[in-house]
Amino acid sequence: MTPPPPVLSRLKELGEEWGILFLRVAERRLAETKERRPYVHLELADSSGSLVARIWSDHQAFQTSETLEPGQVVKVQGRRKEWRGKDQLEVARLRPAGPGDEEDWEPDTVFGPGWAEVRDLAARRLVLDIETVPLTTDVRQLPQTLVKEVTRVASEREWEIEKVLGLNPLFSKVACIAVGDAEGEGGHVLIAPDPEDLEDLRSRAPSWLLPMPEDRMLGAFWTLAARAERVITFNGRNFDLPFLRTRSAILGQAVFVDLLGGSPWNPGRHLDLYRVLGGGGRPQAPSSLDAACWAFGIESPKGTMDGSMVAPAWREKRYLEIAEYNRSDIEATRSLYHKLKTTVLDFLP
Repeated sequence: MTPPPPVLSRLKELGEEWGILFLRVAERRLAETKERRPYVHLELADSSGSLVARIWSDHQAFQTSETLEPGQVVKVQGRRKEWRGKDQLEVARLRPAGPGDEEDWEPDTVFGPGWAEVRDLAARRLVLDIETVPLTTDVRQLPQTLVKEVTRVASEREWEIEKVLGLNPLFSKVACIAVGDAEGEGGHVLIAPDPEDLEDLRSRAPSWLLPMPEDRMLGAFWTLAARAERVITFNGRNFDLPFLRTRSAILGQAVFVDLLGGSPWNPGRHLDLYRVLGGGGRPQAPSSLDAACWAFGIESPKGTMDGSMVAPAWREKRYLEIAEYNRSDIEATRSLYHKLKTTVLDFLP
């Protein structure tokens, strides 16, 4: 069966006509106008984006809307309308999707690509960390103008060429993405080995390791991120998230949630603990996760491996070792989050 097109595409086709849509609840909260008129604020979404709907207290779906939970799939009769220059969703009828609706909607359309592979990894508060590796370590394979630029940066920063390449999404790839529930324990690692190693790694991977091609891995990540109320990182604003976004664009993978807005004290969907410790600016160096772990009495993930060792280990196809290191980073980030949650983060919902 061909999956139906995402909601934003369908609404553009429908114009002002009513259509039947299957969407997931991205956000639900009770609110009221200045005149104290109550309504339910809904953000309804699928893999292509989201639209806001207001369900007023005299609407037939008001009581149903009050009970909806983020991530829940709903069947909506709606149409697009413009309010103050922005598109909104006008709802005629709404109800939770039921057992008889499965054939009318596709998980990859409603939740995003790769949902079947990562649905059990979904969390309201998702901890994230990535590892990256250069696409090539031979700088001579680049155009001559780029060889000069990379060499200049390496000289100025006193870095190895491999490090310059590996930290730039224009010259490198996402090797693996570790994700975990901030309120749970353990975690999973999505990993994109070299294509010739994919099937072999799948055959021997532990249950927490999910090998897949890089584009599929990125799609699965954005699916999880869109489902989460908050994504938690350490230095994710400066590195992980821009890297994921740029690499997704290069591979043609849609990015359908914005995780780079907000501030340390009003973080929105993304909470960067590095920014919290620095109060919005750059913390005093050294300010690595390793340093934060030492200060807060947390076991550091920087044991037998650190970030500088990932690329050489990748060339040696030590995928499991890299994944375990990546997983240990989210364990440390989660522990730091809990240390901060009841002190400087006690204002967060």
